[in-house]
Amino acid sequence: MYNLTSNLSIEEIYEQGWLPQRNQAGYFYTDDNCSCRSRLQDSQLSSENRRILKKTDRFSYKLLPLKDFKYTPALQKQLSTWTKTLNWNFPASSIKTVFTNHIFNFVYLWTDNQQPDHICAYTLCFFYENIVHVAYVFYDPIYTHSDLPIRLPLQVFIDAQEKQLKYCYFGRFNPETKLGFYKRNFPNFEYFVKGKWISYN
Repeated sequence: MYNLTSNLSIEEIYEQGWLPQRNQAGYFYTDDNCSCRSRLQDSQLSSENRRILKKTDRFSYKLLPLKDFKYTPALQKQLSTWTKTLNWNFPASSIKTVFTNHIFNFVYLWTDNQQPDHICAYTLCFFYENIVHVAYVFYDPIYTHSDLPIRLPLQVFIDAQEKQLKYCYFGRFNPETKLGFYKRNFPNFEYFVKGKWISYN
């Protein structure tokens, strides 16, 4: 566990492979799963990335500072229902923490143009100077087998590149257990193992 009050800057913490601890703001951790990221400079979308964009063009999004986002008991109930249906280990108390009492500072609100009044997904992010971390995604389970779950982090990657940031972090990745295996399709993808960043081939 690493405490944010220690000597490293936030960007240095991410650079050394640490990830924010879900239930304690200001604390970071490492485990057997690797931190992963894409280097944004000179990155170009792959044919797979473009396919995802085309298949999800009926979805729209709005990026909102988290301080302007109203987190309600009804929303907590909805997100808790979603995560339980998806069999995610994400208690309601942890959902509330990451939205209301953490370092994360922006949220993407997604809508399906076929149901424009219904927010169907949320992407919780941490934008900081030269980096962005796609921290958590939440989506209506009806989209589980669609391309929307992959579009959520892909859009952050695209936006971060337009902002000329250096890195887009995607959380955990394990090439052996296939945890987060879809992330390997992001351009210039690399993961942190044995003290260094390794490109995925």
